[in-house]
Amino acid sequence: MARAGRGWLLSVVGVVVGLTGPCIGAESAGELSMDVAIAAHRVAVLTWLAQFVNVGLGPLVAPVLLLVGCAIAWRRSRFAALGVAALTIIGWLSVEMGKVLVHRMRPPAATVHALVVETRPDSYPSGHTAFAAAFVFAVAATMLLAHHPTRTVWLAGIPFIVLVAASRLYRGAPYLSDVMPSAVFAGGT
Repeated sequence: MARAGRGWLLSVVGVVVGLTGPCIGAESAGELSMDVAIAAHRVAVLTWLAQFVNVGLGPLVAPVLLLVGCAIAWRRSRFAALGVAALTIIGWLSVEMGKVLVHRMRPPAATVHALVVETRPDSYPSGHTAFAAAFVFAVAATMLLAHHPTRTVWLAGIPFIVLVAASRLYRGAPYLSDVMPSAVFAGGT
């Protein structure tokens, strides 16, 4: 019960951080200038990687990859397959609540030379980063429930979450305060 309480506390912290960002303002917080600086130093290979992450963990491909992975795991452990699928989906979809509550505009595409122009006010929290975090937390939780060690999950999972978050910033899609709390938000849920 105490762990569930901490999870909801993390989700509440995520919403509070999300509501604070627009109040402070991206320009005042230095987030806009950071996005502009990132755009000024783009290179082809990182642009390709960011585009790959955008499609691979986007709302169309990510669920398919999750289902394929869970179908493969099903043959070995139905518990693990169902656990990872359910927890990932719950964590990932939970950020929709944050998007509705916060309603934050994305960085101005022309200013940050965004690699993708997204105009809807759904910058917070980052759905791509939330999917990565939800997946890592789901695998770790399932491993814990099955009494397996989780060290390898965290050693591979944390860099994976950071890579996805960095790729979103690289594309100019969200602000830093949109990607960091999304991992907290999804993981807490």
